[in-house]
Amino acid sequence: MKKSPTVTLQAQAVRRVAGRYPFGHSGDIARADDGIQPGEVVNVKGPDSSKVIARGYFNPQGGTPLRLLTWQDEDIDLKFYRARVKAALARREGRILNTDAMRVLHAEADGMPGVIADQFAGTLGVQLRNAGVERHRDLIVRALREETGATSAYERSDTGERRKEGLDLVTGTLWGDVPDRVEFFEDDLKLHFNPMDAQKTGFFLDQRDNRRLMRTFVQPGAGFLDVYSYTGGFSLHAAKAGAKAVAIDKDSVALGALEGAARGNALQVGVRWGDAIEQLDALVKEKRTFGAIVLDPPTLAKRRDDVPRTKRIFTDGAARALRMLDSGGHLLISTCAHYIRVDDLLDAARVAAAEANTDAEVLDVTYQPADHPHLLSVPESLYLKSILLRKA
Repeated sequence: MKKSPTVTLQAQAVRRVAGRYPFGHSGDIARADDGIQPGEVVNVKGPDSSKVIARGYFNPQGGTPLRLLTWQDEDIDLKFYRARVKAALARREGRILNTDAMRVLHAEADGMPGVIADQFAGTLGVQLRNAGVERHRDLIVRALREETGATSAYERSDTGERRKEGLDLVTGTLWGDVPDRVEFFEDDLKLHFNPMDAQKTGFFLDQRDNRRLMRTFVQPGAGFLDVYSYTGGFSLHAAKAGAKAVAIDKDSVALGALEGAARGNALQVGVRWGDAIEQLDALVKEKRTFGAIVLDPPTLAKRRDDVPRTKRIFTDGAARALRMLDSGGHLLISTCAHYIRVDDLLDAARVAAAEANTDAEVLDVTYQPADHPHLLSVPESLYLKSILLRKA
């Protein structure tokens, strides 16, 4: 093993880290060698042993100072990163069908803490979120280029996580000729986005399975409401199946992209710009009705303390949605917040149904798709949860 500085854990943290939990928080660190640079690879030991139990990035300035990479005796070099990318691709082989877009790397769940990589046809979108991957950016970018075969790649490392690591925000081209309009397909839809205008890496691939699910409930000519639509993936699928789709979002650029995608697929989607709750109130006053509704807000609970307030937002939205939903209609309520549990969604929906003076059957609970893996040892890797209701 390459000579590296050492970080020693508190006794109570050893079992958790040895069990492949990839984060070491400030309270887990007993001591660290002097002079460790932000993002440097370190050996991790327990307080009563000289045995190395793991290796990872250490950033003494970071909110989460220790991020584990491996529990094996191995160097962290180009060979290591290529093997991780290759294993991630093999894990997805044959599981992501009828599309040329997928998540290639899902951070800790693919053994690459701080790296997100989404591939859209021949173009790769990449985020590097912590000091360790920033320090090794050349190796990681080379591994992605060699293993994915993508002809071009862009970086969207402009997330708040980097600021917490003491890093500047970075965007731009990584290699190749990145198109102004990245194009890909999902089932029978042609989709696109501008990689520098879009949120995160460009498109929310994690709702792919739910988009397909909600499409199965569309009745031609019936209304379909897509609340917090962003670029309207749900709306486009519904319109393709014959629904009269309406999308609500406060991001005018995203709604413009939705209108462009609708035209490109010879579809019509109505758009309403503004605050979701205000727009829902307006639709209720207009006595609009819908056969299916999706309520998919952005991450509202970034801390555990945010959960009660966030549940109230879900209740407010769901109550209005249920008032407009046809009898027998379907409502999907979704959260991308780790701290919001399925039980929280069910509680919010139960209160909403009472406020709407109706009842609903729980048909299904869904999670993120196979290209966004959830590792048992990394509870934080489970983040997308949705409940599907049918109005009584």
